[in-house]
Amino acid sequence: MIFNKEERTYWIENYKKFPTSNISDAMDNLGLRSGIVLGLRPLDVYQPRTAGFAKTLRQMRRKTAFDGKSLTKQASIIDSQTEYGDLLVIEATGLTDVATGGAMLATRAQMRGVMGELTNGSLRDIDEIADLKFPVYLGGTSPVKSARIMETVDVDVPVFLGGVQICPEDLVLMDRTGVAVVPSAHLKEVLLEAEKIKAKEDRIESKVRSGMSLNEARQQK
Repeated sequence: MIFNKEERTYWIENYKKFPTSNISDAMDNLGLRSGIVLGLRPLDVYQPRTAGFAKTLRQMRRKTAFDGKSLTKQASIIDSQTEYGDLLVIEATGLTDVATGGAMLATRAQMRGVMGELTNGSLRDIDEIADLKFPVYLGGTSPVKSARIMETVDVDVPVFLGGVQICPEDLVLMDRTGVAVVPSAHLKEVLLEAEKIKAKEDRIESKVRSGMSLNEARQQK
């Protein structure tokens, strides 16, 4: 499912209203497969919540000789194939000894309107990326550049991170708690269910703050 800029803005801004816990509960209530990506960590624990549509890449250890020109192709993909509302999703096929990217790629992606990055690989220039307020979940860190070691082998294909299949245009929500992935075909129903869950939680919290016990607050409608 392809969304135009106006539609992307609508879904991004509405999903950013909710923590990943609400989205996880909503998908569970609806009987959808789990979209919670496990085993990765936020680059910065203070990074802002973000949401975006998956722009997927698959990278692996280089099988072809490095010719000095053909890098991981990530820079050219960011320059020519990303758009407002994308969120980079990079499957690094278990490679964490080298960095799949750093501050320059993050800066360019941010300038292109990319909302953040999710990778099971490593990044470098962590301090600089944190200063950009560019939200990232990642598998590790490494100062080693990837040009001679890694290459991009697929773009805009289903990828697997943290036990979850992520398809192009799936919505990815990231906050300090974790990462939730919502299939593009289920955006409306998951959002509506999340609204119900949050409204109920807000009512319970209000009653607890007024002095009511948690059990009592939960029992009241």
